[in-house]
Amino acid sequence: MTDSERDMLAYVQLAVLSQQKKQQAGRDRFLVLAAVAACREGWPAVAARCRALILEHNRSHLIGHFKTVAEALRSDDFQPFVKQLDRFCGSERAEFLLSELNMDPTQAARSSNTSAGDYALQLLSADK
Repeated sequence: MTDSERDMLAYVQLAVLSQQKKQQAGRDRFLVLAAVAACREGWPAVAARCRALILEHNRSHLIGHFKTVAEALRSDDFQPFVKQLDRFCGSERAEFLLSELNMDPTQAARSSNTSAGDYALQLLSADK
């Protein structure tokens, strides 16, 4: 599993946990980070699902100014936002937070015998 796939799964899991705790702002931050990692790893379906979930609750979110996450990543207007979110919770911090909760989304993906992207989509589909 690549670093981007691990990041994607960690951020998706943190987004799901934030949703369960009704922490909408945190959930959206983690979804953006998951979408960025998914886009970088070549999982456009995961990135699109993250974007859709964000826009369901926040139509005016910056990510909605772009048709896709890939388009957003190519924009100079979006890059400072991604850097800000990375300072909020970089990949090492995300892994630490999950380890504190005794959670390992990469292990869950491996044990479910699905790819990282398919597992992320499963988690995001249950995120309602």
